[in-house]
Amino acid sequence: MDDKLIFFSAFVRYPKEIGSVVPSSKFLINEILKNIDFKNAAYIAEYGPGTGCVTVEILKRSRKDAKILCFETNKKFCSYLRKKIRDERLIIINDSAENVKKYLKKFNIPKINYVVSGLPFSSLNTNKKCIIIGETKDTLKDKGKFVVYQYLNNFKKYLSNYFSDISTKFVPLNLPPCFVYICKK
Repeated sequence: MDDKLIFFSAFVRYPKEIGSVVPSSKFLINEILKNIDFKNAAYIAEYGPGTGCVTVEILKRSRKDAKILCFETNKKFCSYLRKKIRDERLIIINDSAENVKKYLKKFNIPKINYVVSGLPFSSLNTNKKCIIIGETKDTLKDKGKFVVYQYLNNFKKYLSNYFSDISTKFVPLNLPPCFVYICKK
């Protein structure tokens, strides 16, 4: 089955879990990933990989010894990713991003260089948003980045409670248009 069809059917069934009706555009993916220094990134986490359009590009650009942890709560997406992407660097985790520390310990990863998130934060309650952002900040290496893409422009107020260096980029060539928040530790 096609990525777009799988993504759309998941959106129809779970609209609060899935942030968009279609996967991210190449314009959005490039805006997200230009914030990552792939040569120096040993560990990257992705929250909400969906059908893996961002994941595939992360793997293409990552070094051969990198580890990429993908946190996905949707079991169908996890199954699809395991079949679609065969790469020993990829670790697909069927769990919430709020449990990131547990998995760093499990896989003996000290800190993460970059976290990319497409989670639909607007549909999460405030407590869960804050836990995920706080856990992310705690797991980032010094000079690490949390790169978040959202469809609403009201997310900075949550991020600013944890990060003091935040920039925002608008990506109009995406459906729907999107905001990318780059948070530096």
